[in-house]
Amino acid sequence: MAHQRLVTVVGATGAQGGAIVRSLVEANKYKIRGLTRDATSEKAQAVKRLSDQIEMVSCDINKRDDVQRAFKDSWAVFALTDFWAQPDQPELEIQQGKLMADVAASLQIPYYIYSALEDTTKLSSEKYYVPHFANKAQVRDYIKEKHPTLKAIYVEPGFYMQNWLGFFKAQKSADGTVVFAAPINEKTKLYMVDIEDTGPVVRKILDGPDKYVGQDICICGEAIPFGDIPKVFTKATGVPAISKTLTEEEFRSGVHYMPKPVQDEIFAMFQWFDEYGYYGKDKDWTSGQKLTALNTFEQWIKKTGWKG
Repeated sequence: MAHQRLVTVVGATGAQGGAIVRSLVEANKYKIRGLTRDATSEKAQAVKRLSDQIEMVSCDINKRDDVQRAFKDSWAVFALTDFWAQPDQPELEIQQGKLMADVAASLQIPYYIYSALEDTTKLSSEKYYVPHFANKAQVRDYIKEKHPTLKAIYVEPGFYMQNWLGFFKAQKSADGTVVFAAPINEKTKLYMVDIEDTGPVVRKILDGPDKYVGQDICICGEAIPFGDIPKVFTKATGVPAISKTLTEEEFRSGVHYMPKPVQDEIFAMFQWFDEYGYYGKDKDWTSGQKLTALNTFEQWIKKTGWKG
């Protein structure tokens, strides 16, 4: 099977990268090189066991030599940066994004897919500073300006549905009611994605990548007003649920263990949602749905069997 094209996936043990690896395994027509900080870790070895077409490679995306070696001979690269790996050094994410793009361009990688978000700072005239959004947008701008011949395609995942299981874990009150709580208006829409759907979207892009060069593909299954989220949850599970708009004080007391800059970042993100949505005011957030079917919130709840 020497004719198989090599797709290199940064962050292969993470939410987006892992979803892409699993989807490419199903396609059964690619060699897959999964990049991770430590290829000997149990998480990395579990990915490797998915298929004999997968090789796992240790790569530090802060080091040019590492990235050069890891990207070599790729037909396509999926790249992403993880703000949350070093939230006290937001500039690192930008440096990593630029370095990977520089290497991809120098190696003349045929197709380069980068996971981006919107520039909240620029679009809000500096009202909302949300570095884990804006940094990725700055990298996208850099790629377009510095490497115009690189065939780059940008994917933009929405607000992870999985956040309700982790980062913004829904709580149960004493009577068993599930409480969805966030510092956001009841009428504000949340643009949500089952992050596992990143895989099918990227797989579809790779079926005919020339059609998507230079485009932003939003990966979003559904936009739901925050106040309607418990209604959908109850319909899917039969479990009573409510939404609660937190004041800034309530929000901060709930995340008091986080450093203040991280609290500021997350609170600003929700303010951005209130005023601009998730993707800003002008973006076609349905672009990913035009490539392949994406899970709605109700479908994701049923698929996972989650009941709060």
